[in-house]
Amino acid sequence: MNDRSWIAWRCVAGVWIGIIFFSSTSLASQWCEAAFGYFSRLLLRQLPPSSSSYDWIHFLADKGLHVTLFCVLAILLWQALANISRKWITILACGAVVGSCSEFLQRFFPGRDPAIRDVLINIGGTALGIGVSQAL
Repeated sequence: MNDRSWIAWRCVAGVWIGIIFFSSTSLASQWCEAAFGYFSRLLLRQLPPSSSSYDWIHFLADKGLHVTLFCVLAILLWQALANISRKWITILACGAVVGSCSEFLQRFFPGRDPAIRDVLINIGGTALGIGVSQAL
């Protein structure tokens, strides 16, 4: 294993652990809500929190975080799995497994709501990361 691959694997492990152990917990939900509240006060001053537009922006921000995390995971896996054939299948499967595990673990934390929709969004983020990796 070369140095670049070793670094990529360490990054993969960090992102993977972060997704599974952080995003599944109530703490992640609290931090994300606090961050969205802060940025919405800065950027969405004219938009009342009770409006449907505010809810839509909140939804896009939440799901955009899913896509971003899984896109990064896929890009890192692309680097780490340098010498494997059909690595896109392996990476897509990893994204599906990590996304499913994260959603499943949410069942055990108050205030979290696991959803099949989120698993599909996670897989979409993984596919986006594969596409970005192939384009580079």
